[in-house]
Amino acid sequence: MSLSEENLLVVDDNDDFIAEAKVLFDGGLPTARSLNDALSAIEGGNLRMVILGPSYAEEGQLDSVRTLRAADPTLISLVVAESVTANLLRAAMQRGVSDVIEAPLTEDKIAQAISQFSSDVLNMQAARPGAMTTGGQSSGKGQIVTVMSAKGGSGKTVTATNLAVLLAQRENSKVALVDADLQFGDVCLVLQLEPKFTVVNAAAELHRLDAQLLDSILTPHPTGLKVLAAPLEPAFADDITTAGLLQILELMRSMFDYVVVDTASLLDELLLSLLEKSDQIMMVVDMDLPSVKNAKLALETLRLLKFPTNKVRLVLNRSNAKARLDDREIEGALKSQIQARIPSDGDVAASVNEGRPVVESSPRSKVAKGFHEVMELVVGEQAEASSGGGLFRRS
Repeated sequence: MSLSEENLLVVDDNDDFIAEAKVLFDGGLPTARSLNDALSAIEGGNLRMVILGPSYAEEGQLDSVRTLRAADPTLISLVVAESVTANLLRAAMQRGVSDVIEAPLTEDKIAQAISQFSSDVLNMQAARPGAMTTGGQSSGKGQIVTVMSAKGGSGKTVTATNLAVLLAQRENSKVALVDADLQFGDVCLVLQLEPKFTVVNAAAELHRLDAQLLDSILTPHPTGLKVLAAPLEPAFADDITTAGLLQILELMRSMFDYVVVDTASLLDELLLSLLEKSDQIMMVVDMDLPSVKNAKLALETLRLLKFPTNKVRLVLNRSNAKARLDDREIEGALKSQIQARIPSDGDVAASVNEGRPVVESSPRSKVAKGFHEVMELVVGEQAEASSGGGLFRRS
């Protein structure tokens, strides 16, 4: 095994588990019977990974594991459980546990768990401050595309997920989708993904986050799309600072051609900061009066803040709805031109329930063509900006 025994510690008060663990290292593996003993070992400075036995695979015991991460935030902690359930995994991740592996403990299982982390962790190297870039510098080549709406229920998340999938289907395009609705994000629900890690894990590793480590935190989608999931519970939104999320996005810009960001329908500091960071902004407006009114207020606020609203592109959702509003009225109220239209279609609700974006489940439908309009708008604007068109130049 490539790991050095001096970097590892097995913690449990069960004699059988301790004996089985020692067999993996020919009897030379250090052990501890309590977390207090483990904390003493951490103070020695060489410990890189703690393997916690089944005694800690209960919620009450997991709470005490927080003390290990508090003592050394770079420490890898693995919990061995008789059965790995979604609830146990969620509880462990929330308490800073790196991974949960199923008993019996084997060398292969440890190696697979470690492979989730960056190469510096894999080789048991000390964390490096300022490792936020790959190769020392961020290439900055990727486009950050933020999808926003000023009113909940306007179709923002459905637009973001379908847009991201379409971009991922383009040849040679590397695409990520970030759920920045930190309290009530639905991206993984819409895509029927079960994230092992979330943005909370990425924020906790900011001091040593690099491309390899961040990639291991992202949740893969069958299309090749990578998703940075929202926190599993609203309370954990407080663990993510605006500056931290912007740092993560800047790293993702160097890793992907497109980073699509779904947002909350709240014009707060986080959203304003995301808009400032973005290359392109898709504002989704529903075909109803409250949605148009809120969009008008949001745009007026951005103008008062001297925000370059030429970044913002209006996307009209449910464009064929019988709402007694026409495009000209909406454009007049918002003082902006509608640049993409997504028609209403029952296939959308079915696709959400199936966890399959409508551009996959019904690719020839009219609504799918509407999402293609949004995608072509994004790709076309990127091409024009790259050619020196200056679409996003500040006024």
